[in-house]
Amino acid sequence: MPLYSSHLLQPLDVGCFSPLKRAYSREVESLIRNYINHITKLEFLPAFKAAFNQSFTSANICSAFRGAGLVLLQPDTVLSKLDVQLRTSTPLAALAEALWQACTPGNVRELEA
Repeated sequence: MPLYSSHLLQPLDVGCFSPLKRAYSREVESLIRNYINHITKLEFLPAFKAAFNQSFTSANICSAFRGAGLVLLQPDTVLSKLDVQLRTSTPLAALAEALWQACTPGNVRELEA
């Protein structure tokens, strides 16, 4: 995966999980306003379910994939958002020369060589 491209190739990160985080924060703030300062499993599940239902809507999911260009596969939409810099590949011979292996000398002669 190209660097800095997960927001394009994983649209649910931006389209659903980000709203989920905000919605859950609002649910926790509501619990705090009701003097619940320690969230147990009993408080967590209803709060998470409410936040999940607010953020994982079919509209949000479709919008996320459409925004990434992955619905009705539009590769040009995705590729246009990437900063791809083409470069020539390094010849294998140059790579072999560039490889260096560290080795511990076994005696003084090897050390001085």
